[in-house]
Amino acid sequence: MKHTDEPAHFGQWLKMKLKMNGVMQKDLARQICVSTNTVTSWTRGDREPSVRNFAWICRYLAILENCDHHEIITEAMEFFC
Repeated sequence: MKHTDEPAHFGQWLKMKLKMNGVMQKDLARQICVSTNTVTSWTRGDREPSVRNFAWICRYLAILENCDHHEIITEAMEFFC
């Protein structure tokens, strides 16, 4: 069971990661070639990204956090298992 301060779904996790790295949703959208509305729907939990977009999100976050993208993928995959 997750603590109340931990994200409940991928979208909340993504929103938290963007905020921690000072990235706006429109910036992520531009980087991975989707609309800002698409990113907003992910962060709200209305939709989940495609496998392709999930991979691009993880790669982008890994670059921002200067870590191996496998670390980010492992962290993000917890919301889909």
